Amino acid sequence: MDRNRPGSGQLQRILPLACILLVLSGVLYGQNVPSVAVFSLDSREIGENITVSVNDLVFSFIRELRTYRIVDMRTDSLPLDLGVPDGTDYVFFGTISSQPDGIKLELVLKGGPLNVTRLISRVYENSNRILLESRMLVRDLFDQSVRLPDPDGPVHVQSTPEVETGDTLPRTDQNLVSVTSVDSLAGSWEGEPGIEKIMLLRGGRGVAVLSSGVSISLEVIVSNGDLVVRQKGNANPRQFDDLPDPVARQAANIAPPLEWRFLISRDQQTLLGTKKTVVIKNDGKNILTMENAEHEVSWIRK
Repeated sequence: MDRNRPGSGQLQRILPLACILLVLSGVLYGQNVPSVAVFSLDSREIGENITVSVNDLVFSFIRELRTYRIVDMRTDSLPLDLGVPDGTDYVFFGTISSQPDGIKLELVLKGGPLNVTRLISRVYENSNRILLESRMLVRDLFDQSVRLPDPDGPVHVQSTPEVETGDTLPRTDQNLVSVTSVDSLAGSWEGEPGIEKIMLLRGGRGVAVLSSGVSISLEVIVSNGDLVVRQKGNANPRQFDDLPDPVARQAANIAPPLEWRFLISRDQQTLLGTKKTVVIKNDGKNILTMENAEHEVSWIRK
């Protein structure tokens, strides 16, 4: 008989101790791993199906990480100051936006002992490329041994303000003023994602060239100090390039015209305001629901 082999009594005493040590080691490991509050990505001019798929995909890549403890806050609103929520070490957020050459995915990790802000972005040819290639983007963001360029300016996420129809824009930014003359805005402007160019003309007319290639006529007026820009004429199915063709044709028949409301910067070079549009849910052939939506946008004089 092997005298060194523990007996049944010894095993009964060792096993509970081993379990306790395992539990304690897990607790200590969890305490040493930094936590990150993960918020949903903000979507700009991107269809709901793509937005949901990319959000779920990015979250699954983050959850794969073993160097962070994940706090799922995707159903919560991102703090207005983009601060790190109490009880966590970092905050994660980002945007998905339409670009002339594809879809831009921008991810931000902020916080830590030095309160650093790490930002990484890439423009993908289409949503399938995001699904296939974005895992490395997430890994590089969270791997702090990977050196990333410093953000060019303050990092922010454009929120979607809820402004009722007919309301004037809130004048909370002291750098924005009312528009007094339509003719003073005549010239070429660069628009938000999804718009290649805007031409504002004297006499309250304009033209917008969308990324899909279609041009739309615009009516330009001043109302209560706000610049109001409305689409003239019938909608074109190519305005809805994120929808299947049958659904886009239906949307062109029933969707309200696009409308923007702006204030202008004091140097008269930037229009900042909201764009009224719609969010359409569909089954690939028919529209299921259509809801009004507003997005904060800016136009810059070229």
